[in-house]
Amino acid sequence: MMLDPHELARTFFVGAAAEARIVLADAFGDCESMGAASIAIGVFDGVHRGHRELIDAVIRDARVHGCKAVVVTFDPDPDVVVSPAPAQKLMTTADRLHALAQTGVDAVVAVPFTPAVASLDHVGFLELLAHDVDIRSIRVGSDFRLGRGGASGVAEMQAWGVERGVDVYGHNLLCEGGEAICATRIRRELSLGHVELAADLLGRPYMVRGGVIRGRHEGSDMGFPTANLLVPNGIQLPADGVYEGLVLVDDTVWPAAVNVGLPPTYADDAASAHLEANLIGYAGDLYGRSVSLAFTRWLRPSRVFDSLDELIATVEGNIDDIRHNLGEQGVSIRD
Repeated sequence: MMLDPHELARTFFVGAAAEARIVLADAFGDCESMGAASIAIGVFDGVHRGHRELIDAVIRDARVHGCKAVVVTFDPDPDVVVSPAPAQKLMTTADRLHALAQTGVDAVVAVPFTPAVASLDHVGFLELLAHDVDIRSIRVGSDFRLGRGGASGVAEMQAWGVERGVDVYGHNLLCEGGEAICATRIRRELSLGHVELAADLLGRPYMVRGGVIRGRHEGSDMGFPTANLLVPNGIQLPADGVYEGLVLVDDTVWPAAVNVGLPPTYADDAASAHLEANLIGYAGDLYGRSVSLAFTRWLRPSRVFDSLDELIATVEGNIDDIRHNLGEQGVSIRD
């Protein structure tokens, strides 16, 4: 069955009435003063279950200290600035900030990560941060590294905190199935097509956004028109294959059959898209619009079909499966 509107809104990071303030700055040090705060520092790519457990602990710290709970993150991800081969990301910066703002904190501070900031050691970074935040406590992941070349870990930050009366905690990573929940693991599971396991680690279905572009029109000719999505460079996609999914159009979520990767039958067609979604029950032209797509279930690998009839029968079977599982009606997230 289709999820309820509240869960759908959470999947797509929309409609949260209690979203915290997102504080942006053109240059580090330009942020307005946050006052006294317990803070969490990290990239938080994916804002997965482990991240939220850490942030929940910061919120508890803030209550103890009688101050604000603030997440400090980076824009862009430091990996993009310092690595010659940055990892694919689980979400755009905009989605990361909005997801963090919906965790129950009082504010999210996005530090502009520049080569100058990258060159700071942990002391320089924390002292600069202290200009804008009266830091009462800090929580980071136990594997967190800070400062030039990632030279400083939790122990070095704790030494800094002891001198200033600031409690610094290295938060043990949340484990699932005997392995830590982290962005690297989630990327690996997605690359294997394990979208249901990725959803368990994230705490919600994996979601991407993209603009609808023109495609081959083969789907329309066969009776199941598809929306061809162009996802921003650097965003992780699941392994090639066919999936069940959910597509948000304006305020309504539709069940969908999704193909990831070049369809083998049409691999030689220059107009073939790498991400196609057939919205079940939807009638309308999506070309030129932005939509959001969440992956809910792996259905089958991509393959070459012996005939057009076999392809049509297989796709119709996939759509019937999804229709049985999720229905064929759109669900408004404003309900």
